[in-house]
Amino acid sequence: MDILSLLCIVSVTLTGLTKGVDVLPDGPLNRAVGGTVIFNTTLTPPEKPFLAVAWSVIINNTERFIITSGSSNNTGPEYEGRITLYRSTGSLELRDVTLNDSGKYRFNIIPDGGNLITGSTELKIFERISSVNITSTDQTIEGNSVNLTCDGAGADFTREWMKDGSSLTLVVNMTLYDENRVLSFLSLKKTDSGEYLCNISNPVSFDEAKYSMVVNLATTPVKH
Repeated sequence: MDILSLLCIVSVTLTGLTKGVDVLPDGPLNRAVGGTVIFNTTLTPPEKPFLAVAWSVIINNTERFIITSGSSNNTGPEYEGRITLYRSTGSLELRDVTLNDSGKYRFNIIPDGGNLITGSTELKIFERISSVNITSTDQTIEGNSVNLTCDGAGADFTREWMKDGSSLTLVVNMTLYDENRVLSFLSLKKTDSGEYLCNISNPVSFDEAKYSMVVNLATTPVKH
């Protein structure tokens, strides 16, 4: 049996193994779509080169081989042109990442005359946040019920509202709902005037929008 076949069998056998202590950075590693990630090991290049190195990823409980490298390299079709393996340390560079690259990355190394070395870490890929905007449902007149709605492109994000440069403090006539997407005023007051900011963020990006609200006094019709 050649060394690559042996390494493949070992990799499948150790699918449930957790990463070695301090071999790979603690996860998750967060990256944006289209970016690059380098899985740097802490291994020192040995005096004799490693006999074989294998990287794989577990996505939705299914293991996918990325590369096995011994006397020759065998690269998975999804990774042709997207990876660089640094044989001296076992580190791996993955480029042009997509949402489908999120998963648990594992390596197995067979040293020359040493014990098997394993490691794993998690990678999460996110879309960048963009096009954040705030819209209003009605005229900002005292006594009106008005909603400010904060939307943006992207995924896996959180929203934070601010007023006049400080974190928003909800008062009796205000409420947030739909995962902070909508700021609702039950009955506008003059004191609700100000600059409202909505910040949408995820681990790799953020964007924000501002809305200046001036609450106008209601006009009373003149009686004849």
